[in-house]
Amino acid sequence: MPKTRSEQLFETFCELRGIRCRRVAEGTVPTPDYDIFVPRRKIVVEVKEFTINKEEQRAEQERLKTGFSSGSVTPGDRVRKKISDAGPQIRQRTKNRFPGLLILFDRGSGFNHLDPYSIRVAMYGLDTVQFAVLRDHRRNPYVVGAKSGPKRKMTPEANTSISAIGALYCPKRGVTELVVYHNAHASIPLHPELLRRYGIRQYRLGRAGNNNEISQWERIRAG
Repeated sequence: MPKTRSEQLFETFCELRGIRCRRVAEGTVPTPDYDIFVPRRKIVVEVKEFTINKEEQRAEQERLKTGFSSGSVTPGDRVRKKISDAGPQIRQRTKNRFPGLLILFDRGSGFNHLDPYSIRVAMYGLDTVQFAVLRDHRRNPYVVGAKSGPKRKMTPEANTSISAIGALYCPKRGVTELVVYHNAHASIPLHPELLRRYGIRQYRLGRAGNNNEISQWERIRAG
């Protein structure tokens, strides 16, 4: 079976960074694409890519015709679908022994599905702001809290075999980059030091400062 563009790029990335990468043979049940090997650890990897869907095709045709497009999308929806598809595949091979890494690649249709916000709300839920509405209608409502809300795919009970999501980029010809976002609910965490030596940018969910803040990504620094 021919390799997808995302699989080709991922293999090239591993080769250039000195990461040993082994293709997993297809079996009778869906399996992840690769095992990769870093010092003293195996990581199970599934690689998936975004291709333009019908709604995006319509919006692109409208943009080319009129100069703008209209429509409505829920942030992170396409990332959520990839998480749902990959979860059983990764779980089947990790067997609660190895970290699992879901690699996502956007083929560049003009719709950015892999920005940090879309990945965060896909993993941890849409941002929800809570307002207090006073009986005295002459006074304006005010914010009393904020939190990550519905449509979360990563919880202590769901998709815990996915230790992290990696966003694979090809910003220009001959250059491939990977950014990794760790899952706070992973049953087998992917320890940052395993990837740090390869120059991979990594993020984890930080702590909110108070009830009016929503946790944001924070970069994991060396040391």
